[in-house]
Amino acid sequence: MADITSQRVHVSVNIEGITNSSFLAELGNIYGSDRVLIYKLSHKKFIRLSEIPIKPGQSLIKLGKDLLVNSPLFNNKTSDENISSLDQNLLFARKDLPANTAAVHGHFTPSLFKGVFENPFVSIILKDPLERMISLYDEWKLTKGDVNWRVTIPFDKKIKFIDFAVEESFCNFQSRSLGNKRLGDYDLVGVAKCQAGFIAQLKNKDWTGYVNQKHSSIQLDHPKYKNLEITSNFLSHFQEINQMDYSIYQQAKDYIGYC
Repeated sequence: MADITSQRVHVSVNIEGITNSSFLAELGNIYGSDRVLIYKLSHKKFIRLSEIPIKPGQSLIKLGKDLLVNSPLFNNKTSDENISSLDQNLLFARKDLPANTAAVHGHFTPSLFKGVFENPFVSIILKDPLERMISLYDEWKLTKGDVNWRVTIPFDKKIKFIDFAVEESFCNFQSRSLGNKRLGDYDLVGVAKCQAGFIAQLKNKDWTGYVNQKHSSIQLDHPKYKNLEITSNFLSHFQEINQMDYSIYQQAKDYIGYC
């Protein structure tokens, strides 16, 4: 059974703190890893998914650090001259993507491909704003601030989550990641809790069995939240300053029947 893109190039918009390596592996399974290009934000260029070593269960944090350590292209100790010479073989500029490109994935907005692809198939996955922020904080701490995000937060091990989460540059970040499109303009919208259902839709398979229609609320007495000092007052403030993100997240859940 053919995927739902109908041979249109799949532009997969990735928001920091959302997808994991299993998602990249699925893109490779659907389109072929040689035909999936991953955006390397620091270079503003693309690398084939087949060039990235993905192991089962590997987090994107570990994947990113392995890539930095194992690949001379991204090793911080590599000279600029070596990087330039390797660019010719491994990295592709936006307007020089291979003719057989089936999908592009990374931290960008759809406008990056204006004039590059004709009628692309554009998708996005959203995540509960608080859970996304917790994922970002965990990655930021683990990498000591060495992250490949569109937002730069200088590392300070003393910064608490409750301060990190309300940084102005993070406010309504998911909404801003939509670019010049409304959520309804995307060809496929998913939520992180139902990533399996999103993949099933991409494969043009029945995905309704993946949807969990049970309402889940945040239990602030759970150690996960207590250890981060998340209180009801903090949560109310966080929701207030991220109203747009909560709105589009609810809209995304409504699209797939996830309540």
